Amino acid sequence: MNKKIIGSVIGFIVIIIALVSMNMVQKNSEETEKQKKKEANNIASAAAFYIATETMGMISEDVLSGYSTTWSNAINNRKDFNLAIAEKKKSFDKTIDTVSSTYIGMEMSLRELSEAAKEQPEKYKELYEEYKKMYSTITALKEQMESPSGTLITFNQNA
Repeated sequence: MNKKIIGSVIGFIVIIIALVSMNMVQKNSEETEKQKKKEANNIASAAAFYIATETMGMISEDVLSGYSTTWSNAINNRKDFNLAIAEKKKSFDKTIDTVSSTYIGMEMSLRELSEAAKEQPEKYKELYEEYKKMYSTITALKEQMESPSGTLITFNQNA
């Protein structure tokens, strides 16, 4: 009878060890999967930010050069450049709406990259720092697109 009890106890212990091991393997697998998803999300955020930066650059080039040309023509033709700029700005309303939504997407991507840089600085800190600089430039361009200001000379210097 002692052999049966000892065998049962050993069998029970083996089953417990197997269950605990399986649970640990499953947890490790879930953590690995979670990390892979997080990594994919970080890469997607970085790519989305870059694409948005390119988009904003192209749009700003079009809008700001349009403002500059309109402003310059109004001055050369001795017309009210404020009215000319206001009309030109109105023609860009839909484009500027696109700029605003793209900018919001950039903010979200940059926030996600900020978190990634905090969690994995060796991997994302440098990228995040570069993207912050780009974001600063895009912010200045966005402000000029939404509200062109200054003199024609300073506007062209800032644009």
